[in-house]
Amino acid sequence: MMKLNEYSKTILFDSGKSTFKKQTYPVLVSITEILKEYPYSRFLIEGHTDSDGSNEMNQTLSENRAAVVKNYLIENGIKADRLQSTGFGETKPIDTNKTAAGKAHNRRTEISLIKE
Repeated sequence: MMKLNEYSKTILFDSGKSTFKKQTYPVLVSITEILKEYPYSRFLIEGHTDSDGSNEMNQTLSENRAAVVKNYLIENGIKADRLQSTGFGETKPIDTNKTAAGKAHNRRTEISLIKE
C-alpha cells in the first residue's frame, strides 16, 4: 500500500484548477490497477492546495480535486461505495509555499487505505 500513496502524490494540478495535468494519466491508470487488486478495501482520497487564494476558495478547490480523482476511479471500474473524498485546502502542505516548485508539490491528492 505504500506504493499507492507514493503514486497518488504525483496526481498534480495547475494552480487554481481541478483538472489533471497531462502527465497524471499514466499515474491514474496505475492507481486504478492497484485498487482493483484490493476489491474489498475502502480508500480515502484527500485533496490539497497551495497557499494562493483565500482559505474558502482553497477548501472548495481541494474538495473538487478529490472529487475529480474519485470520479475518474469510478468511471474506470472502482465501486463508488469503496471511495470517500475530502479536501483539506492549504492546511497540510508537504513542501514550502514560498517557491513555485514547492507550491506545485502542494497542489495534489493523496489516496490512503481506510482501516476498519
